[in-house]
Amino acid sequence: MRRAGLQPGARVLVRVPSWLGDAVAAEPALRALLERVGEVSAAGPERLVRLLAETHVGLRPLPADDAASWRGHDVCVLLTNSFRSAWAAWRAGIPERVGWDRDARGWLLTRAARPAREAGRRPLGIGRRGAWPRFLPRPFASSCAELVGLVGVAVPDARPRLEPTAGARRTARSRLEALGLADGAGYVLANVGGRPGSAKAFPAPSWIPGLAAVRDGCGLPVVLVSGPDEAARADEVAAGSGPGVYALTPPPELSELLALCAGARVLLTADSGPRHLAVAAGTPVAVVCGPTDPRHTADHLERTRVVREPVECGPCHRERCPLAGGERDACMRRIDPGELARAALALLR
Repeated sequence: MRRAGLQPGARVLVRVPSWLGDAVAAEPALRALLERVGEVSAAGPERLVRLLAETHVGLRPLPADDAASWRGHDVCVLLTNSFRSAWAAWRAGIPERVGWDRDARGWLLTRAARPAREAGRRPLGIGRRGAWPRFLPRPFASSCAELVGLVGVAVPDARPRLEPTAGARRTARSRLEALGLADGAGYVLANVGGRPGSAKAFPAPSWIPGLAAVRDGCGLPVVLVSGPDEAARADEVAAGSGPGVYALTPPPELSELLALCAGARVLLTADSGPRHLAVAAGTPVAVVCGPTDPRHTADHLERTRVVREPVECGPCHRERCPLAGGERDACMRRIDPGELARAALALLR
């Protein structure tokens, strides 16, 4: 494995992850690269790259996996594991291509690291036994720091940091005022979205008593947000929770969601992208984990409370639960809504 220092002024391209949570987790590595070279091209989904570019001077958005627009760079750091991204970097003729040696793409890279694999034993506090050759679950930010380390860049501040723009704050304030909430009033934010049938979504019948308990316990209004095409679920939870719980519809754009997270006293959410936005904004988080492995996000937990119920079949990371009957979605359905409420109230105190 070759190591060399990245020189100031080098033309650097970073392939940003395609998931919101991973893109936010990659922010410290991006920030370290910017501090070293002054300007970085960020390629990835437009809405994620735009969110990062709004608060990072010198970050230049580019399309994802487009070899034509990638040409002219000296170094490409691939923070995705896709073959397509490595292939685009190779076709673009970028001399230095850095990434993880996995998924049959090692020959396309000039500097690569091999991820660790599980040994097959049962991890402490995890129901499901590890299965070789599954890759070892670990915080994504650590992986990003290791990759930029291959080009001689250290990440001294590992915590993601995102600051909402003034425009996003104004938009969020207007949306809250439309709900009847006064400017500057405290509120609790809850991300209650979830794709229909998704095993990773906390069930609506569980959200309702949990949010009612938070509202009654702290006296603050509770504002519900959701993702695109999930507004009906937020309306359902708001209707069942009673007075003081409001659904923010239509769902906010990412920049507005960041501003809402920054202004909230605490965020309640399933283990999804908004959790990482709140951490980057410095807001406490109460999070429920079902099929997702908590080892993937086992960092920056000082102001985070993780609520989960270990089951023999999990964590499996499946989008759809393959089980039937009483075992179906057991990792989420067995979580006590009151425990989530107590975690949120403890963070508020």
